[in-house]
Amino acid sequence: MQMLQEAVSPEEFISRRIADSIRKLGYPKMRTLDCKSIGSTLILSGELTSFYQAQLVLKVAAREPGIENIESQIQIVSQDSMLPET
Repeated sequence: MQMLQEAVSPEEFISRRIADSIRKLGYPKMRTLDCKSIGSTLILSGELTSFYQAQLVLKVAAREPGIENIESQIQIVSQDSMLPET
């Protein structure tokens, strides 16, 4: 029996592949980032807790074939600001 796959655009395919690579880094907060590909430009947005994490994400994204530009809209927030108020 052959499984049907959802049709996706090449841009969406690249976005999903990069998002999957970022998730494999193992940082839970990175799983909340949004990856969007428009042509050869990748837009990354969301919040991370350190500059180091942002650099890891950018390094993974920069290795992706077909991506020539990366627009980072990632904000670095302190972990204290992410805790629920009591």
